[in-house]
Amino acid sequence: MDAEWIVSLLTNKFQALLLDEATIANPKLRIQVERATHKLQSIQESLKDNSRYDEQMTRFLLLAVYSVEYATASFLTRTLLQRQKLSGSSHKCQNFTGLTYVWSQFLFSFQIKKFMAQIESIVGYNGNISRSSLQTGSKTTQQQQRRRGINSGSHFDEDKAVVGFEDQVRELTARLVPEQESSQAATEVILLVGEGGSGKTTLARIVYGSVRIKRHFKNRVWVNVSNYLFRARDVMFAMLKQADEMAAEAEEPILEQDMMSRLSELLRAERYLIVVDDVGAPEVWKRLSDVFPNSNNGSRIVITTRNANVAAYATSSTLQIGRLNNEESWELFLKNVCIEEGNLNDNSVLSTFKERILKLCGGLPLAIILMGGLLSMKESSHGDWARVIENANSVSGDVLALSYLELPSHIKPCFLHMGLFPKASEVPVRRLLQLWIVEQLVTPSHLGELAAEDVADMYLEELINRNMIEVARWRSDGIPKACCMPGALYDVFTQKAADMGLFHINCKSHFIAGYQPPFAVKRLASYLGSNNYPSSDYYIQNLCSFVSFSTQRRGIPAVEIGKFLNKIILSRDVAWLTVLDLEGVYKPRLPKTLGKLLNLKYLGLRSTLSEFLPESVCDLPCLEMLDVKHTMISTLPSSIWMVKSLRHLYMDWIHFGDLPNQVSSDSHLLAKLHTLWGLSISEQSPMLNILNKITSLRKLGLKFSLASQELMNNWISQLTNLQTLRLRSVKKSGERGTIRLSTMADHQNLLDLYLLGVLPRPINFKHLPPNLKVLTLSMTQLRKDPMQMLGQLPYLNVLRLFADCYLGEEMSCRSGGFPLLHVLKVWKLIELKEWTVEEGAMPCLRELEIRACKSLERLNGLREVTTLKELILTNMPSHFTTDVKESIREDVFIKENKWKPCPLLA
Repeated sequence: MDAEWIVSLLTNKFQALLLDEATIANPKLRIQVERATHKLQSIQESLKDNSRYDEQMTRFLLLAVYSVEYATASFLTRTLLQRQKLSGSSHKCQNFTGLTYVWSQFLFSFQIKKFMAQIESIVGYNGNISRSSLQTGSKTTQQQQRRRGINSGSHFDEDKAVVGFEDQVRELTARLVPEQESSQAATEVILLVGEGGSGKTTLARIVYGSVRIKRHFKNRVWVNVSNYLFRARDVMFAMLKQADEMAAEAEEPILEQDMMSRLSELLRAERYLIVVDDVGAPEVWKRLSDVFPNSNNGSRIVITTRNANVAAYATSSTLQIGRLNNEESWELFLKNVCIEEGNLNDNSVLSTFKERILKLCGGLPLAIILMGGLLSMKESSHGDWARVIENANSVSGDVLALSYLELPSHIKPCFLHMGLFPKASEVPVRRLLQLWIVEQLVTPSHLGELAAEDVADMYLEELINRNMIEVARWRSDGIPKACCMPGALYDVFTQKAADMGLFHINCKSHFIAGYQPPFAVKRLASYLGSNNYPSSDYYIQNLCSFVSFSTQRRGIPAVEIGKFLNKIILSRDVAWLTVLDLEGVYKPRLPKTLGKLLNLKYLGLRSTLSEFLPESVCDLPCLEMLDVKHTMISTLPSSIWMVKSLRHLYMDWIHFGDLPNQVSSDSHLLAKLHTLWGLSISEQSPMLNILNKITSLRKLGLKFSLASQELMNNWISQLTNLQTLRLRSVKKSGERGTIRLSTMADHQNLLDLYLLGVLPRPINFKHLPPNLKVLTLSMTQLRKDPMQMLGQLPYLNVLRLFADCYLGEEMSCRSGGFPLLHVLKVWKLIELKEWTVEEGAMPCLRELEIRACKSLERLNGLREVTTLKELILTNMPSHFTTDVKESIREDVFIKENKWKPCPLLA
């Protein structure tokens, strides 16, 4: 029910308002906000049981909610402005400013009263609200984790995905890898055609990742062109980054002609497979077809599309993807539904509802997995399942709409917010969750036992469990790294979210002169270039969030972003902008007056290659997140430590000089900091004097000198909430230093540890964090084989042994060691000659990479690791590669890599 989550969203904002200094300082205003909050909570509970609102009523409710949101933003920003004026004005001016402040509070108080009258009128308009048994609550997170294992190392589950596609998988594979084929065979195009949600992309993904396909095609490239902003240049660059890792690291723009030449050269050299996913119209393929060379070596191009007319523009064979029959549908449903074991055994619930579930889903794979995810969130009782299936009648049997209707109200805006990102784009989980928090779509739990970050993780997990969000990429330790919304859901719900005013997308299909969205623009996502930012007052006067996805690299800085921001700053006496996310935008120029955006909480400049950050950024009183990672910014104003609200700070190993005196004297500063990444500390660093103030860290990345080691160790021993820790020890000369690591046995929450520097003593696993999942050692110069000790870490999922971390000639993995290890990377151990893996060691290993171990002659026992799926050999001697190929099992995919300099970067 949309009315429910709209009220829920406003309740979040009012709860946050109760914690603001302006509210706390005014008892009358606080009482009024508390009353409004309690009333909103009561209305929200009532709405859970109410019948759905019609479109007109939802619009009225939206208008009322947005009006009070604007009033709240205006009041808070004006309050900040008043404080600034008071701090530097004369006594007479302070009296005048104080009167203005009182008037601002009175006006806001009046607006709250007006809003409450409006919302009560709207709710009353729908008649009496009755409390029925219609509950939409979901099962606990513990149950979800137990059943789906989101955080237990799970990856793309091919066993589930392949259900119903067995014949198509065989047929597509046969067309890609024919039994008899001439070495001079022309490049062939294969078209996968089917309706939305029929499983075209899933089928292509299964085949694309199979061992047989990986062995047959030296180059494999996957590109999605569903975005209506699609540009051939962007597609080429995406392909080049996959075909040539060195090109992916290019910092300067690559000319389009050079890029096409390099791509053509790469693809002609070896047999290639290219998947072009979600081609929407024949014209799209026509524009792309010139990019792909005819290599005459048996290469293949697979196109997925809903539009059968694409075949007219592609000399291709067509594979039609239809709906599943009842038997296949039920098998897929059973793979995706999780019910209590007792009910599963007697099968009564399943048998009762089988026919109705099959009828609702109609053989459409997306509908089947959505229904499986939805019913998994309910108690597996006759009554709960009956209620869900009965509710399908209210949405005319539309399972996509039902999956949204059954979402808890507090998760609906998070799901809809995903539509802000371009279709099929891989959204970094880090970025998504931070935006949810800053936008107040997510708040800390009511009693404060869970931070907003923990709640956001739970919301994402539930959406994944419901199959409404797909995990596009996993971290090595099995935690989602990037996600996306399934295409069929995106097409429906992005438009719904835009129609409700949740956000507005600035793109070619909407960018029409004189066009005005139905609601004032609160959140704006720009898919266009930096010279196409909307300039109309209608777009910027109420703007609270701006996110740009422009990745154009034309060789000139994006000066237009500065003009756009200046217009926002000058559009009114106070600017409401809360989020400025420019991640990936090429070298945006920020205005020197950035500090006037008093309400700004989120400033994201990651991967922009920016060289300059205005000093006024430290004047932002509400700043919670500053991300300058992967930029050219080498210094930050020392006054950044004066920002009391700062929660996340990402840098690239920045060193600070003198610090303001207030930093040392104010015990409240830095109290909220959760992430401190990329800080460099020398023996004279003033940061050494304030480290003990920073006690709430969860994520720490630190470069330090030996002279600061003892103080640093004492400080880290107090950071018991740490989840991720990266330590780099360096000398003044820039060479690697020494790490004298203290015991970390008390760090129960520390899951990811990265150590770069010499460890003078052998590793004692009892001194390591007990629940460690990821461990990386680099340049540690261990002289005793570490594998016996490390193998005793019970939860270790990922182990990376990088350059010179071990200087011995022999290494042995003992039987029973590394019980949960999934990924092992061994790089540049130049002295290593013989490596033995005993039977029973690493029983869960899936991926092994050996890189540049030039002296390695023998690898014994790897054949006994039956779980191994992929072995990557990079810059290894040819005789070693030959021996491994002869001794390894046939079902293991062996990938050989050679690092070569990219001509574009020479």
